[in-house]
Amino acid sequence: MSSVASLTLISQQFTIYFGIPVFIFGLIGNCFNILMFSSRKLFLFSPCQLYLLAGSISSLFVIVTPLLLRILIGLQYDLTKTNLFLCKARQYLGHVFILASLTYVSLATIDRYLISCRETRFRQMSKMSTARLLCIATVVFWSLHGLPIVIMVNIYPAAGNQTVCVNRSTIYGYYLNYFIILILYNILPLAIFVIFGWLTWRNIHQIHQRRVGPEQQHLPTNQRQESRLTRMLLLQICSISLSTIPYTINSLYTAITNQIQKDSLRAAQESLSATVTSLLFYLNFSISFYVYLSSSKSLRIKFFRELLSPYSGCRQGTQAVSINTAAAINNAGQTA
Repeated sequence: MSSVASLTLISQQFTIYFGIPVFIFGLIGNCFNILMFSSRKLFLFSPCQLYLLAGSISSLFVIVTPLLLRILIGLQYDLTKTNLFLCKARQYLGHVFILASLTYVSLATIDRYLISCRETRFRQMSKMSTARLLCIATVVFWSLHGLPIVIMVNIYPAAGNQTVCVNRSTIYGYYLNYFIILILYNILPLAIFVIFGWLTWRNIHQIHQRRVGPEQQHLPTNQRQESRLTRMLLLQICSISLSTIPYTINSLYTAITNQIQKDSLRAAQESLSATVTSLLFYLNFSISFYVYLSSSKSLRIKFFRELLSPYSGCRQGTQAVSINTAAAINNAGQTA
């Protein structure tokens, strides 16, 4: 087997054996995220919680559409080559919901900074009315921004009586590679996460320094929940940064070397690199639930209690009925 064929096989196998677990964990995790953030039992409803709920819904769409179709391509079952709707849907929905998910996490990061500020005027900027408006505006804006994809992407004939789902517009290709992928997918979100994450951490550190002993142990419920949300988000920022940096480096390399003539071996090497880094990038939309649970023992306890509460409620109800029935029988026996 030639080197090119070996690299192509490795890329295909990596897509299958790495992509499928990412899909499964992402599907389960985002469903649990939606359950967790839509419940008022775990958190008092706040702008940050709304952003994370909207981000989880967007991440779920990323998992079930572009990632699933990418895995099918690795399994040699490329529906986008023959189905025009799936060809356009994979590109369009991936574009809209990847950017929406990153935007919601960015908004949540900025919200945590505002909440952690000492100045009242900054804290007052964190409002539910503003959050609802921004959530709607985000998905509308990125949906409109992605409309050129529906026009530009199509199924075209390729070598060997094959077809391929690609964008053939040179101008839009430059815009896609140099602005959308490099800036919007990578550099801009990372910059927001790093800057506002660091500012939030600094504010929290200053708050902890001003508090003395017992005061930290007896915080009001809403402050404890705000603190828990902040820890969850800061840990998610770290995980997103780690999985995004390789994709950023590869995207930057691709943009720089785009005009260089490459032989088949180098093209296969770069294709493998793109496959690995892009699947690592999909971790952003797959592992957030597990990152959240790892951030707080109390959150894990509360989540599983709330998750199992219907069953525990049924069990308690059954036990109560049994006790009442036994008492009634005893009373009837004593009366007789």
